[in-house]
Amino acid sequence: MQVNASINMAFPGQNNNLSSFVPTRAGRNGTLIAVVLDESGSMHRCKDATINGFNEFVAGQAAAQGAGEAFLTLVKFDAPRISTVYENVNIKSTPQLNSSTYTPNGGTNLLDAVGETMHKINRFLGSMSESQRPGVLVVIITDGAENSSHTYNNAAIKSMVAAAESDGDWTFTFLGANIDAFSAGAAFGMNAANTASYSTANMSATMEVLTKSTSAVRQAKSAGVSTQDLYASQAFYNSTDRSRMTGG
Repeated sequence: MQVNASINMAFPGQNNNLSSFVPTRAGRNGTLIAVVLDESGSMHRCKDATINGFNEFVAGQAAAQGAGEAFLTLVKFDAPRISTVYENVNIKSTPQLNSSTYTPNGGTNLLDAVGETMHKINRFLGSMSESQRPGVLVVIITDGAENSSHTYNNAAIKSMVAAAESDGDWTFTFLGANIDAFSAGAAFGMNAANTASYSTANMSATMEVLTKSTSAVRQAKSAGVSTQDLYASQAFYNSTDRSRMTGG
């Protein structure tokens, strides 16, 4: 297993007891899709559209052909909470979101949610041999700026993401609404090629685009395409996709 030097996650003014992050290398045995979903109060105005869009995304992945098996982890964040709805569930057995399991409230502790999710993924990959491991795609969806994290900052997450991409061959995509998605994403290590702005008024179209790009990534990863080659190929979002997501 290829790993880089451990990254110390402690930094001034925040938790100084964080363990180091050493990414476990992903494999080709299907794909783990880990969705980090904003459930903060500002998402209430698009609650129903988010529920419906997410369920359509899951259904699209369950029906995808030629991409191998997929497993889904869903982590919601609404400060001070970070909630794991399910973890490493076969995409075909994933429960639907509903108004009881998605209830927007609270602040935006995005960085803490991403950091916690990455550690979950690392533990899962580390529990199996490399030949058994799936590929990894982390999908981050938020409609607001970070304002409530206490454990991680931008620099810590940026270091973790860089290590996961280079040594772990994990892949990320970041969708941001009501913020400068490219600036916000870049601050914690997101590549511009796999970053997109979206409008909460276009959740259905956004999830359709996400479904298409996720299926393409799954096929590429199962064929052994590296994360860096995926980013370079612009496999995530073309100009038409980006226009559909923003309603532009």
